[in-house]
Amino acid sequence: MALSEEDTEEPGTGPRRTGVVKIGKHIVSGDRGFRPGDVLRIEQVIDLLGSSRPLTREILQVLQHKGLVTLRARTGATVEPVERWNVFDRDVIEWRLDIAPRFQMRSLTELREAVEPRAAFLAAQRASADVCRDLVSLALEFKSIGEAPEFEDLTDAGLACRERYRRVDEQFHRMLLQGSQNEMFSALVDQVTRALDFRIEKEWAGAPRLYGDASAAGERSFDPVPGSRERFPRRPEPLALWLHFGLAYAVEQGLRYAAETFARTILAEFHNGYLGNPVLLDALGQALHDLDPGGMREADREPFHNAITGVLLHQGKR
Repeated sequence: MALSEEDTEEPGTGPRRTGVVKIGKHIVSGDRGFRPGDVLRIEQVIDLLGSSRPLTREILQVLQHKGLVTLRARTGATVEPVERWNVFDRDVIEWRLDIAPRFQMRSLTELREAVEPRAAFLAAQRASADVCRDLVSLALEFKSIGEAPEFEDLTDAGLACRERYRRVDEQFHRMLLQGSQNEMFSALVDQVTRALDFRIEKEWAGAPRLYGDASAAGERSFDPVPGSRERFPRRPEPLALWLHFGLAYAVEQGLRYAAETFARTILAEFHNGYLGNPVLLDALGQALHDLDPGGMREADREPFHNAITGVLLHQGKR
């Protein structure tokens, strides 16, 4: 009997979870004996895991649900090619990020590029008053946390501040997808938030941005060697905070094209050279023109306008 989706959830670190992770990572890594077409016989897996036969069958059933293997009577489990994997499965994403992060992160980012701008467009058209209110509230909180003095502290207070930042970022993008009122977009929340988390984790660990982002001086904005220094977070770019701010207000004001543009610009902000796209810059200028600053807090109006205008002027000169 196939396991239900609920049955395949693997909380904690019990023996079934341990076995699923061990075999799953061997398959995702393409280790010898775990490549597409290879057959994992029950006895082989029992020896590898030191598990009982019933537990081994449960482990292989979970992996079958993830698309990594196909169970066959009296044969064992045949390893499937990546085309057959459930690539949206939470574990499969995690394992691929562990093994080959560049390719998995590229796929997740391209997924965001395909979905989030359209979700923003629809949210501006369809989102309820409650969703609009919450998006603005989250954008204001996001900006406040990103600017907090303790953000870069290597103290418990700093850690708590950064975790709040991560949580609010997730909530903002979750709310955006849900605000689109497209249930298929809403179903991609886990994939989008995992991409957000992975990028934040790598930046805070001192790894380079995956797209080679550079500072205005042409230098990397943080240590390019992961783990080469004590874990120390890089403060969020002010522009990223203002772009989330603009996106929230564009949705709140029902400006579909402006919301779509701010969502595209958020994604372009961490791509090397993408902010120089003249089509995007034209759209950003129009979005700034369409947005009514009267709906913002007075203290935020001029800094927001200056931040977006600064992008238009700086990138337009390149």
